[in-house]
Amino acid sequence: LTKAGERFPINDPAKMPVLEPKPESRAEYLHGILHAISKVEAEAFRKLQELGADKVQTVYTAGGGSVNKMWSAMRERVVGVPVRPVQHTEASYGVALLALDLAQ
Repeated sequence: LTKAGERFPINDPAKMPVLEPKPESRAEYLHGILHAISKVEAEAFRKLQELGADKVQTVYTAGGGSVNKMWSAMRERVVGVPVRPVQHTEASYGVALLALDLAQ
């Protein structure tokens, strides 16, 4: 976030973003942003497990970031589980799977 406030996994409306120090290298800056996102993802999975969810075994990912092999590898290291792109990214496919699961 670029403004104050965090929603999950830490509910802190006053939490300020950490955007400094900004490295001179754009690649290094992007790496830092992606690493921070990965850390938030790992913390979110820990929080969900703390609240009673099953431990995550594999992260299935969709969207533009899912084709970034370097970020997927980073996420695997930080989250500690395999990160795999999904085969089908259409929302209707996911809804159909949920309906099938409910029907069984």
